[in-house]
Amino acid sequence: MHTSPQLKLCLIIVALFFGLFGPTNADEVHKTWDYPPFGADDIALYKAFEASCSKLSKLPASKQLHANPVFGKASQWQSICREGLAKKPNLLEDYLESRLAKVKLGGGEGKFTGYYKPVLEGSRTRHGAYQTPLLARPKDLTLCNGATGRKLPDGSCRNPYRTRAEIMANLKEYKVIVWLKDPVDAFFLHVQGSGTVELENGDAIHIGFAGKNGHPYIAIGKTLRDMGELTGTITAPKIRQWLKDNPSRAQEVINTNPSFIFFTETAEEAPGAYGVALTAGRSMAVDRAHMPLGVPLFIKSKNTFDAAPWDRIMFAQDVGSAIKGANRGDIYFGHGPLAGDRAGDQNAPGQLWVMVPKENVGQQAASIKKAETIAELEPAAGN
Repeated sequence: MHTSPQLKLCLIIVALFFGLFGPTNADEVHKTWDYPPFGADDIALYKAFEASCSKLSKLPASKQLHANPVFGKASQWQSICREGLAKKPNLLEDYLESRLAKVKLGGGEGKFTGYYKPVLEGSRTRHGAYQTPLLARPKDLTLCNGATGRKLPDGSCRNPYRTRAEIMANLKEYKVIVWLKDPVDAFFLHVQGSGTVELENGDAIHIGFAGKNGHPYIAIGKTLRDMGELTGTITAPKIRQWLKDNPSRAQEVINTNPSFIFFTETAEEAPGAYGVALTAGRSMAVDRAHMPLGVPLFIKSKNTFDAAPWDRIMFAQDVGSAIKGANRGDIYFGHGPLAGDRAGDQNAPGQLWVMVPKENVGQQAASIKKAETIAELEPAAGN
C-alpha cells in the first residue's frame, strides 16, 4: 500500500509523542480532577436527573410532592422523567427548560457554599496517632417529649441529649466504629456527614450519617471571628489551618458547637438524604422545608475558586443542618483532596429558582396564599 509523505510525517510525530510521554493514563486524569469541570458536563446533568427520577418514578401517581402545590403531583414528574430520560444527554437541558418554569422562592440574596466527601486515615484500634473516635448511634438516643433526648436506665427520658463536650467526656459509654488519625479531619467529617476511611491495612470503609444529638449547629468560624482569631471572609481552609496551628486550643473551640453526629458503617458510599448517589457539580443540599427533594433547581452564582459564573441546573438531593432558607444551597463537589479544597473555598452570593411543570405556574396566586413563599415567577430561559 502506498503511503504519502504527509501521512508518514504524521505517523512519525504520533510515534515520537507516545514514545516520549507514554499513553494517557485515565486513572491519572481522574486523580487530577476529583470533580468534573463545571461547564460542559451534560453526562453529569443526565446522571443527576436519572438519580432523581429513580425515586420519583416509585411514588404513587396522585402524591403531591410538597405542601406548596406549585410543585405538582408525582404523575407530572413521572411524565417528565420518561420523556427526559429518552433524550440524549446533550439535549436534556433544552428539554427541561421547555417543560419547566423557574419559580423564585423567597426574596433577598442567597448564598452558595460547597461540600464534599472526605477520604480519611483511620484504624480499628486506638493507638499512636489514632486517637479521635467516630461513634455509632447509641441506644439511649431517642425521641422524647417531642425532641431528641436521652433514654435513662429506668425507662424515663431526659431532654436535651448530651452536648458534644459531654459525649467526648463519656466515651466509654459509646461504641467506636473507627479511630481517626487527624482530629481536624474528624471535625470536618461531622460537618460533611459522610466519607470514606482508609485503614492501615489498605482496606477502605464507608461511613454515613446515623443521627445527631439534637443540639443546634453553631459555626465555629463565627466563634473564631468573635474571638478575634480570624478576620475577613471565613472559609473552611482558614478554619482548618487555625485548628492545625492551635492543637492545644482546637478541642475547646470545636466544643463551642454542641451539635454532634453519630455514624454508621455502610456497604457502599453513603448517598445523599434523598437516598441517591450524589453527582459532583449537579447535586445540591437544600432546606426541604421550602422544596421537596428530587426536583431540579436553577442557580445563578459563581465559582469562588476562579470567579467563573454559574448559570446551571442542579438537583435538590441532599440536606444539611446549616442549610436554612429558600435561597440557600450547598453544592456537592465530589470527593478527595481537590474537591475538599474547592468546596472549602466556595462561598458566593447568588439566586436560586426551583423548576416546576409550566402548567402549575397558573397556580401562583393559590400557592402564595397557601405557602406564602413565592416572591417571583420567571419563565424558563429562552421561553
